[in-house]
Amino acid sequence: MNKTKIDWCDATINCVYGCPNNCEYCYGNVLNKRFHFCKDWKVPEWKPEHLKEFYSKKSRSIFIDSMSDIGTWEQEWLNAVMKAIKDNPQHRYIALTKRIEWLMNKINMTQYGILKTLFIGRSVTTQAQLWDSLVVPHFYSIEPILEPIMIPKDMMRSLIIGAETGNRKGKVIPKKEWIDDLVRQADAQESAVFMKESLRQLMGDDFRQDKLPWDIER
Repeated sequence: MNKTKIDWCDATINCVYGCPNNCEYCYGNVLNKRFHFCKDWKVPEWKPEHLKEFYSKKSRSIFIDSMSDIGTWEQEWLNAVMKAIKDNPQHRYIALTKRIEWLMNKINMTQYGILKTLFIGRSVTTQAQLWDSLVVPHFYSIEPILEPIMIPKDMMRSLIIGAETGNRKGKVIPKKEWIDDLVRQADAQESAVFMKESLRQLMGDDFRQDKLPWDIER
């Protein structure tokens, strides 16, 4: 288990490295070029030795796929991680995917007995991506936000928003009104809003970090 600079969780555990989604802004791919977690970033690799990291006593909020997309995992990998989650209910777990339809067809949270400990988020960066599925996730992660986005009524629970970081050619600088509009949508649906530190300067006095459903009381 690794401490993390991600500001909406306590730690990360990565049993899979690599992602075939081919996002041009992917920070994981950049890190892999430096640290060589896997041979080819587009071909995810299973690291079962990391399963032991789940077995810690201190309760934490843990992001389980910061270096992959859980919606691209093989069923065997998914089963092994779900068992580790079930065996360790002291933690709260967070996963993100761009392929939520596939994931929800592969994972039965009732069967695994993890309804109260696993929070599945949908990663979107554009309006077109949002329309790809009508599955309602536990939360949306709009990072990086690349354009104005409207989330349909009754589909929002919690919302994480972040700007693109790094120095990619063509990097998108968000406009404050994009964030303001998402906040209005969230408030209308009584949804939590968590802005990443990448938005602090842009948002000024409107910067906001509400409590998220997986936050652990200390």
